Amino acid sequence: MGRNIAMRQFAETWVSDISPMARLVLEENKDLARLCEVRFNGDIGYEILDGQYRHIVDIRKKTCTCKTWQLRDIPCQHTVLVYQHKGIEPEHEVVHWYRKETFLKVYNHFLQPIPNMKMCPHTSGVVIEPHEPNVMPGRPPKYRRKAKNEPRKKLGWDNLKATQACNQAQAGSSV
Repeated sequence: MGRNIAMRQFAETWVSDISPMARLVLEENKDLARLCEVRFNGDIGYEILDGQYRHIVDIRKKTCTCKTWQLRDIPCQHTVLVYQHKGIEPEHEVVHWYRKETFLKVYNHFLQPIPNMKMCPHTSGVVIEPHEPNVMPGRPPKYRRKAKNEPRKKLGWDNLKATQACNQAQAGSSV
């Protein structure tokens, strides 16, 4: 409940219609678009020269050969350049789930907690037991599983001291 309130308050601090993260990515793409050159390539296609690379932007299909636009749904630097060339603001082409309205819809519904367990209704239905855990495929463990009544091997400093031998020469030995 506190998270919903905090997120709604966070959304009220946004300075634009799109989220701060999407705005940051879009501003970065606008800066990178200055280094590119646009060439018209048919009715809806544009060829973008980005240094030694060439990218094709299709406005109708909303695709770019750099694949960034398809992955993020935020216009990439090549798409930003095409929209600027056409006189369209790239902010209008950001998908709806980065928008403030969608963000507020997500955090609009609150779940009311139950005050105590005594108020929970009792059901007379079938009790559903958890299923048995499945043995996962793969190589079996290297160690043998001991029974509950078998003694466990103790590892530690005390056992190491007990196994050390004396290094002093004994009487009657040829040293």
